[in-house]
Amino acid sequence: MTSLTQKTFRLFFLLLLTNAVGYLGGSVMNEDTMNWYNMLIQAPLTPPSIVFILIWPILYVLMSISAFLVWGKASPRYFCLQLVANGLWPMAFFYFRSPFAALIILIAMIAFIVLTIRDFYKASHLAGWLFLPLLIWSFFALYLNGFIVLMN
Repeated sequence: MTSLTQKTFRLFFLLLLTNAVGYLGGSVMNEDTMNWYNMLIQAPLTPPSIVFILIWPILYVLMSISAFLVWGKASPRYFCLQLVANGLWPMAFFYFRSPFAALIILIAMIAFIVLTIRDFYKASHLAGWLFLPLLIWSFFALYLNGFIVLMN
């Protein structure tokens, strides 16, 4: 395999991996879960559903590019752990209808994101910066999830 082919395969693999997490998380979404979610008292800054649909693919692409930039230069441990937490959050929140469990998972996910940023930044400043939108979005999700826990 040529170097370009290997790099292309790595990027494709990472895009597939991150988007598979998103697909699995989204697979628990159905009319019943959305009806349940819409019945909850939600935070004043809760965006319309379309925002979630648009933001996540962008975040998955940024995660993939970031991981691609540090392939072989930084440990994938925290990247993988944040991906696992990312996949577990919708299961806890929507499938099991446990906003509190989802909140705990989200706190762990934020910790893993911070550790990923730290490790990736050491190997590539750009890779670290590319994870910043996910961290910001995750703190916003913490506000949304926390509000639901407190008010329901």
